[in-house]
Amino acid sequence: MTWREDVEALPRLAPEQFDLSIDDTALVIIDMQYVDASRDHGWGPSLRQTHPDNWSYYFDRVEGVVVPRIRTLLGAFRNAGARVIHVTLGPVLPDGSDLIPDRKNMSGAIAALTNHVGTAAHRILDAVAPIPGELVINKTSRGAFNSTAIDQMLRNMGCRGVIFVGVTTSSCVETTARDAADRGYRTVIVEDATAEIDQASHDATLRQFAVRWGRVWTVDETLEQLRLTAPEVSNT
Repeated sequence: MTWREDVEALPRLAPEQFDLSIDDTALVIIDMQYVDASRDHGWGPSLRQTHPDNWSYYFDRVEGVVVPRIRTLLGAFRNAGARVIHVTLGPVLPDGSDLIPDRKNMSGAIAALTNHVGTAAHRILDAVAPIPGELVINKTSRGAFNSTAIDQMLRNMGCRGVIFVGVTTSSCVETTARDAADRGYRTVIVEDATAEIDQASHDATLRQFAVRWGRVWTVDETLEQLRLTAPEVSNT
């Protein structure tokens, strides 16, 4: 049984009314940085040493599925003149002292996530990098609403809906998406534009979000719902 079939068998607690318009919906791209979305940087080498199967699964999905699908959404939103927000994770201070407490004094793969603003690993992947006119927000916690002014920024821009993509599904994407839904935004996680280090965690997150918080769509469903046209995008 797939997670979508599981959803049909559970009580539906998510909002029943869910109309979205491209005029007041933002695409929010979570943590697509070299530190956590490149197998050769940040936590990639450490994860390969400690959990090679998870390393292979995760980065194969990021490279083969997530990046190309985000590029499709990016192109469609940009062509429509719609809002795009990039969110990054990392300390501003080189010593990491501005991070939340549980991010400090870590070892192994997670320690690599402390690359501060301005380092090469903190940069957003070139393939999905922001262009002039797109907002970039840096957070120091898993959820963007907990350490940034993203809520005020979305409201200032008149956004009622938020489409979330990026990494990882069960951590920064889910935390930010749940917080958005709890604040009254009509919230979508795009299943084929997100990735987790294992399939079971990815599916469990999508199932519970669809049941309780908002919607889980594919890229194609997102384009259809917002009446957008997929652009011709080179994924090289």
